[in-house]
Amino acid sequence: MVNRFIRIKPCKMLLVLKDSQDTKYLTELAKESGATYVHTTKLIREMEGKGIVTTELNGKKRMVKLTDKGIKIANALAEVINSLE
Repeated sequence: MVNRFIRIKPCKMLLVLKDSQDTKYLTELAKESGATYVHTTKLIREMEGKGIVTTELNGKKRMVKLTDKGIKIANALAEVINSLE
């Protein structure tokens, strides 16, 4: 049922970030959400443009963190998914 209403990969990324309660390396986020690195990078750029996440460079690796807006969206998303399951 959830698959019919929600794009799975971006949702998984938001929920992984929500559950981590800290920053994640982009590679970790890709692995934990089941997406490729390239797809993850594209989605994170889109989310960053909408103010949902922030990214920063830590050495050669990029770190991703939810913004306050992103936390609100992730919490609402978790509620929607729970109600649809």
